[in-house]
Amino acid sequence: MVGLNRRQFIAGTTAVIGTSMAMIGKARSADATIEISSTWGSDKPFQKVVDAFNAKQLGVTVTNRFDGDYEAVTAKAVASVAAGRPPAMMVTGWKFGYFAKRTLGARDLREINAAKAEAILANFRSSVLPLVTIDGAVIGLPWAMSTPITYINSDMWKAAGLDPNLPETPDTKWLYETARKLDASLKGKHPTYRSPISLSNNEWTSQSFIQNAGGFIIDPDGKLALNSPEAIAGMTEYCAPAHEGLWLPVSDKEQTAAFQAGALAICTTSSTAAVTFPFGAAKAVTTKFPGLSGHPRKMNSGGNFLAVYTRNKEQAEASLAFLEFCASKEGQALWSQTGYLNTSKHDIPLINEFMKPAAAQLTDGLTAETIWPGKRGLEGQAVWRKWVSRMLLKETTVADGIKGAHDELTGLISA
Repeated sequence: MVGLNRRQFIAGTTAVIGTSMAMIGKARSADATIEISSTWGSDKPFQKVVDAFNAKQLGVTVTNRFDGDYEAVTAKAVASVAAGRPPAMMVTGWKFGYFAKRTLGARDLREINAAKAEAILANFRSSVLPLVTIDGAVIGLPWAMSTPITYINSDMWKAAGLDPNLPETPDTKWLYETARKLDASLKGKHPTYRSPISLSNNEWTSQSFIQNAGGFIIDPDGKLALNSPEAIAGMTEYCAPAHEGLWLPVSDKEQTAAFQAGALAICTTSSTAAVTFPFGAAKAVTTKFPGLSGHPRKMNSGGNFLAVYTRNKEQAEASLAFLEFCASKEGQALWSQTGYLNTSKHDIPLINEFMKPAAAQLTDGLTAETIWPGKRGLEGQAVWRKWVSRMLLKETTVADGIKGAHDELTGLISA
C-alpha cells in the first residue's frame, strides 16, 4: 500500500473542509438512481444512512442491495464486471483493496470530481486515508473500521479472585499467566467454565501477532513477507496457548457462542462485539489487544470502505453525492450505532465505555487487515486461514507452516 501525501488531496480544501449537505443542492435535473452492493440488509444501521440521504431529495436515490458477506459481494462483482455491468458502488472489505483496484477497477474518487472528493476526504482523520489509497489512487471512503480487543468474563474473573484492575496495555505474558490462573481456579469447580482463553482462529488476529512481533504478512509495498524470523516469532506466540492446552481452537461463531454462554473466560475478537458482549450473560469488560513483551505495538484494523465502480459519469457523480452525506456529521452519527470506530474528524461520542480500548488503538494508529494482491487475491485469505489452523492444531510446526503458507501464497499471488 502506498501512503498519500496530504497535499495531493487536501491542498486547496480549507474553504470547504466543513462542507455541509446544504451545499450539495440538486445533483441533476432528474433523479439518478444508484444501487449499492452491500453486506448489510434493511434491518441494519446502514439502511438508516441510506434512508436519511434519500429523504433529503437531492436528485439522487440510493438503493441498498444485500448481497452477502465480503467474499460474496466481491465474487458477484467479479461476474458483473466481466459482463460489463460493474456495480455502481460496493461495500468492499479492506482485505480486497488491491483486488478492488487492480482487478475490479475501483475508481479514484478524485478522478470523478477532484474538488468534491477532496472536500469529502477532508472530513476524515489523516491516519486512515492511507488505508484507502492503493497504487496512489484514493479508491473509497474509509467507512467501517474495527480492531481486535480483549473481552473478559467479569464473573469468572471475580470467581477466580483475580485483580479487577486490568492493565491498560496488556501483553501476552500477562494474558497467558492469567489464563493459567483461571484454569487452575475454575476447572471442575465453576458451573459454566470450559476454557480460559480463545484468540480467534482466523487470519485477522494472527496478523496482529505477526505485526506485533515486527513482521508482515504483506509488507507496505504490497509484497508477500511471511517467510521471516519475525513472522515465526509472532505465530509461535500466537499458537502457544493452544499448544499448552489453554485454548481449544474453534470457529469465530463457536467462540462467540461459547463466550456468550459463559463457557469461555477470555477472548479476543472484533471491537464491534462491545455492542453486545458486555450486556449478555458474560458481563464482559474490555481492554486492549495483547502486545508482545519487548516489542512496539502495531495493531491492525478490519472492516470496509465504500467504493465506486461504475464507469458511467452521471452514476459516478451521483455516488459522490451519497458519499458526501456519508462523510457528514449526520451520516457518521447514524453509522456510529453499529459499534464501528469513528474514523472521521466529527465529534461523535462512543456508544459505550467498552469501546474505549478500541478507540485508544485507533488513536495509537492502525494498519489495514491483510490486503491480498494478485488476480487471485480473493483466495489468499482462505489459504492463510488453512495454514493458521494447521499450525494451531500442531499438524505442522510453526516454522514449516510459515514456509508452507509462504510458498503456496507466492504461487497464488503471482498467478
